Amino acid sequence: MKWFIQVFITTFALSMIFSYISSNGVSNLGLVPAILILILVVLVGIIFDIIGVAVTVANEHEFHAKATKKVKGSKVSIKLIKNASKVANICADVIGDICRST
Repeated sequence: MKWFIQVFITTFALSMIFSYISSNGVSNLGLVPAILILILVVLVGIIFDIIGVAVTVANEHEFHAKATKKVKGSKVSIKLIKNASKVANICADVIGDICRST
């Protein structure tokens, strides 16, 4: 239940922010800045979809090997992979879908 409430609140807040930016913020701008903001929103959606898919298909053993060699970011990668279902849900489903709907 706690996870559901957190996802709901996060989705609602992000949806409001992206909706405000895409409607009110863009209406007062010229054509070029409006297109740049649109491209930025689309790129954010693409990047978060990539992160969501990458976390679900990643192999944790490879990152343990990198962590023993003190490769930067490997410990964070292990945490993300261990929580792959939550990370994929937030990145691919919530943020990706919000960016596609705006």
